[in-house]
Amino acid sequence: MVVQSLPRDWIAAPFLSLLFQNMVCEERMDIRDASLTAWKTALTTIPGHLENIVTQQMIIDWYAIMMTPLGVPIDVSTFYTPSMHLEGNMPPERHNVDKKMISQDLSLISVDVIINARLATGTALGYLMVCWMSDVSLFPDRT
Repeated sequence: MVVQSLPRDWIAAPFLSLLFQNMVCEERMDIRDASLTAWKTALTTIPGHLENIVTQQMIIDWYAIMMTPLGVPIDVSTFYTPSMHLEGNMPPERHNVDKKMISQDLSLISVDVIINARLATGTALGYLMVCWMSDVSLFPDRT
């Protein structure tokens, strides 16, 4: 994402939505951290264009997802779902690896894992707010 010659138009709302969803649904800390790093890199790569990509409704939806009470299933109705190519009339076989995190069944997933996911999404939204009104180039060494 930091290669200067690459176009920036692929950093769009669906990409940011998928990163956010990965932070809230991922059980593994290393993958969640990589998603947060990609989030920060994407936001610093598109200064001046953020308000054209992220809508007020997206922020409201992300906040609602992040603030879902512990043990209450996450409402996935606002999740971005990529379109899938269908071969013939049969939908591709899928397995929902995030089912435990989405259902927030505390007998299947620890509170610590859920809290760490919420901290990652809170950090992501905080970084979004910083980037929204600030010239991110003023903070080159902040990550």
